Amino acid sequence: MTAKKRGEKDTIYLMPHTHYDAIWAFTKEDYFHINMVLILKEVVELIEKTNYKFMIEQTFLLEELEKRYPEVFAKIAKYIREGKIEIADGEYPMADTMLPEGETLIREVLEGKRYVKEKFGVDVPVMWQADSFGLNAQLPQMYKKLGYKYIAFRRGVPKRKPSEFLWEGLDGTRILAHWMPFGYRAGLDLTKLDESYDKLKDLAATTQILMPSGSGVTAPQPETSMAVAAWNEKKDVEMKIATPVEFFEALDKEIKENNIKLEVRKGEMYSGKYSEVFPSCCSSRMWIKQELSEYEGWLAYCERWSTIAYLLNNPYPSEETINCWRKILYLAFHDVAPGTGMDEGYDEVRHFRGFFNTEMTTRCNRVHTQVVEAQSETGFESDETHIQLLKMRGYGDMIVFNSLSWEVTNWIEMDLNFDRGKIVTICGLNSGDEEIDVEVLKFARYDDDSLRYARIGFVPTVPALGYKVYKILEREPKRQPYDPNFILERGNTIENRFFGVDVDPSTGLIDVSLDGRGETRERICSANELVLEEETGDLYYHRATLGTPLKTEKGEGVKYGSFRVENFGIEKSPLRRVINVETDYFSLRWPYRLTEKMEPLIWRHKFLECTKKIIVYRDIPRIDFVTIIVDRHPRARIRVRFSTDMKSSTYACGTQFGVVSRPTDQWHYKPKGGWVEDPCGTFPSLKWFDYSDGRKGLTVIHRGTPENEVRDGDIYLTLLRSVLMLSSDGRMGPAIPVPNAQELRRYVFKYSIYPHKGDWWAASSYKQAYEFNCRLDAMQLREETKIPLNQSFLKIEPENVLMSALKKAEDGDEVILRFYETKGEETDAKITLFKEPKEVRVVNMLEEEDEGVKKELKCEGKKIELTLNPFEIVTLKLEI
Repeated sequence: MTAKKRGEKDTIYLMPHTHYDAIWAFTKEDYFHINMVLILKEVVELIEKTNYKFMIEQTFLLEELEKRYPEVFAKIAKYIREGKIEIADGEYPMADTMLPEGETLIREVLEGKRYVKEKFGVDVPVMWQADSFGLNAQLPQMYKKLGYKYIAFRRGVPKRKPSEFLWEGLDGTRILAHWMPFGYRAGLDLTKLDESYDKLKDLAATTQILMPSGSGVTAPQPETSMAVAAWNEKKDVEMKIATPVEFFEALDKEIKENNIKLEVRKGEMYSGKYSEVFPSCCSSRMWIKQELSEYEGWLAYCERWSTIAYLLNNPYPSEETINCWRKILYLAFHDVAPGTGMDEGYDEVRHFRGFFNTEMTTRCNRVHTQVVEAQSETGFESDETHIQLLKMRGYGDMIVFNSLSWEVTNWIEMDLNFDRGKIVTICGLNSGDEEIDVEVLKFARYDDDSLRYARIGFVPTVPALGYKVYKILEREPKRQPYDPNFILERGNTIENRFFGVDVDPSTGLIDVSLDGRGETRERICSANELVLEEETGDLYYHRATLGTPLKTEKGEGVKYGSFRVENFGIEKSPLRRVINVETDYFSLRWPYRLTEKMEPLIWRHKFLECTKKIIVYRDIPRIDFVTIIVDRHPRARIRVRFSTDMKSSTYACGTQFGVVSRPTDQWHYKPKGGWVEDPCGTFPSLKWFDYSDGRKGLTVIHRGTPENEVRDGDIYLTLLRSVLMLSSDGRMGPAIPVPNAQELRRYVFKYSIYPHKGDWWAASSYKQAYEFNCRLDAMQLREETKIPLNQSFLKIEPENVLMSALKKAEDGDEVILRFYETKGEETDAKITLFKEPKEVRVVNMLEEEDEGVKKELKCEGKKIELTLNPFEIVTLKLEI
């Protein structure tokens, strides 16, 4: 970096603002009142009287202001157009960037920027990440493709100096970045501007000094203009009341004119060295993370199939989809998803459950019906002569839907209802020449012994973003002569062609080994051990005084308590083995000394009940877990442990649109130099994380339980934390009791492991993670339905290119297809559609044509070919 020229004068950009929290220590209504009545009304009056300027962050607040105080809104709109008020960030609400899906983060900006353009006719060039708890590694690419030129942020930087640098994402995209060394309060105290300037100047890369003057829900200071005037009378360094874009444009100009080579920093901003990122909030109020993950997956599913139905000449549910997205965008807010607010703030989030449960059932049924009807004989047009059109019998035939962009083989369960006398038994399923086994999970019969109802489970193979129709067989399915799949038991060992599972009935724990049989198998891990730990922390931090767990299922920990297996059994079917374990934790047993000699006779103080299902499939290389916990322990962290003998200094985590590397054994690391937030070893992940030694590995897959740690070869997945205070020491916020955060309730956790050879890259761990999270769906067909046996509407090859979105364009009749490369390698991709597109254009994430995203495409019939850079995200606009 070129040094500043001697004699150059600095320019200070004092930037009045307030940080808006939708909820946190106050309720949503409290924050609306404070921000609208006590802040924004005052801002308007100051601008009318003085040379005051102001920055507003989120359109969620402006949208509500427009409804409640239209006169204030009209004045703000005028000042935005005049440049006296700037909207920076511009998201709907300011999202947490580590926990939501990447697609959710795109929609936050898309929704916010469209509102700003419509209401004020301006763009938002500055991303202002005032308070998100760390920034994910793909944001430089996302922000550039969302129309931002610059980013200012507060948390997660790994290096203090200089405060300006180029931030590079996983794909190599760079964006000009400013880190706020003293947060967004550097210029809040107008009596200490000298002190703030000296500190900021020492860290700045140029003569342009940004000095934010505000805080969370802080009212504007009427004396600001006088303070700046007094400064300029006494100092030879100019101070301006400014907005973020003024600072960044001057910064950009100086860099270019003086050929200043800024430092390049790569990857995620998730370091606690200079500012807190609160990694423990990844396990605070875990139900919110679970529901966010569930709703994101559901809406992506509905959006994809609504788009297919739209392309088959059905109306697209635009308003309904926007309404659903807005609820998810609120869930993704940076104090909602982390769960770091007081109890009352989450009442509205709880109400979303009823809405989404109803909406999920209605939308899925409707869109499935639309696709089936459009694919029926009268509405189906195809030049594929090999597709069979069969008249369905209507008393048990079913259609299975796959929402992923590759062919999927996975477990599915569905309910079937029958007319009297139609079906007596279900022995298998067939689709054309394919015949597969089925497991009948529940059933009910008429008095003539025919089936009235059945819940079945099976493992279909369904085309990429498509469907397959299956018919009920009342005879045993034909066996393939060279079928490599099998599942069998040898004593307490379950084996399939992928791995062996040894079960310990006394603990319910399993050991997993790869390949071979008996002693020739290579051990991967001891799996699914509950670890009950002391919790003395709060919503921001896990804390414990003990150097050991309270108790583990293997017996480690405090001597007094213990886990006890109450019931154990294994269910068998041709398709899988289900290990059922019921375990309770007692805080006291007697005798509690000499336990190796004396069996416990008395058990007291049962504070934890646990029911586990461990599912080993014949045809699927995963082991799935369903763990139900009824928690009555008010001060505990509950984790599940997978113990390995592998050694590596890093492990891989799924993140938004890619994969990042994280350090292991951070719990042991005691940094020198006084970090603001000492490393604790826990990190967030999206869908999966993987630990391997290069020769073998274990991928842990989850649905909405993001917190993980790798320590001493052991892999931990946090299930929940029970805390009583928002901030126990009053440092991160007010010391507010949060009794609901004790999590004294019933929880259901679903997670999976994928043992494999090699590392995550060779094993394509992301693929198993998506298949576990993006489940197959099915419905029973009506009588006399005539439909092709199978159909793929969209396929993307190879499988390291993953679809992120398929939706109708925000404007116009085109369709938006977004996908990304996830292995970190240049890839030639091929997209196969079910209809030939008239036109295909590469657009940015705002769905606009943009010179910065242009790519060469080869379009031939129904196929589109292009080359993706490592971790590149591409958005296509298709006219079909």
